Amino acid sequence: MEETPLKVDVEQLPSAVVLRAEGEVDSYTADELREKLAEAFGAKLPVVLDVSEVEFFASAGLSVLVEYHLLGEDRGIPLRLVSPRGSVLRALRATTLNETLELYLSLDEALRGR
Repeated sequence: MEETPLKVDVEQLPSAVVLRAEGEVDSYTADELREKLAEAFGAKLPVVLDVSEVEFFASAGLSVLVEYHLLGEDRGIPLRLVSPRGSVLRALRATTLNETLELYLSLDEALRGR
């Protein structure tokens, strides 16, 4: 049995929709992330994407983040990233998206939005 390179769990809370991603985000899995974000944004609540268990984040994934960051700005729905590190943080810094996206060290901080 082949393991899925990306797993995204979704939890609806009263104050936000939390997505917990695990694995790799690349050109093969970016559409799965896009679909989960589309569903989450439908709730019209802040969207918190926990990427602490993401091992690899390619440019296709960065494009999805930009797409939903801009959509969120248009709709007044924040997209908050939790615990980017390793290759995720390197990719964000290399593209200066760490200066544009809302980054948080913990889920609690992201839920509070500070």
